[in-house]
Amino acid sequence: MRQFLNILWFGIREPFKNKNYTFLFLSLLFIFFALFVLIPVRTVSGNTLATQLDIFTGRDYTVLILLSSLSALFITMQVYVMRQKRKVSGVGTATVGGLGALFAGIAGTAFCASCLAPLFAIFGIGFGGTLFVLEYRWYFVVAIILFMLIAIYLTARKMRRVCNSC
Repeated sequence: MRQFLNILWFGIREPFKNKNYTFLFLSLLFIFFALFVLIPVRTVSGNTLATQLDIFTGRDYTVLILLSSLSALFITMQVYVMRQKRKVSGVGTATVGGLGALFAGIAGTAFCASCLAPLFAIFGIGFGGTLFVLEYRWYFVVAIILFMLIAIYLTARKMRRVCNSC
């Protein structure tokens, strides 16, 4: 467990030694938060930004900030790894897994049927799937957070050169 935390802490800390990566992280954090708020505004007809901000509770904002932070951290770490490595072998696995986790993060931020249904309709998921996700949304949010942490950990392992295949 200690080794796990050391690798994770190293991976999180390393990119932030350069202020360009700090700026990238903060920019991505803002962009993801804005996307997570604006996706329901754009996909639901008649929804406005003011209405959407009024619908969200404190718990919703906490989840949005957490998912935005994890997404921004993952992408910042990926950019750092890709720029540090001349030969990028092995980065693809964590990148694909992380992109899947990012999509899951976008889907997991929709907390109401009217927000989630249009988003899922874009991907061909029916209303039954939407109701299922809404019924168990907090399980989905926890799973999404775990997937994001795994993607961040695998990227940190790559940065630490513990694993060449992740």
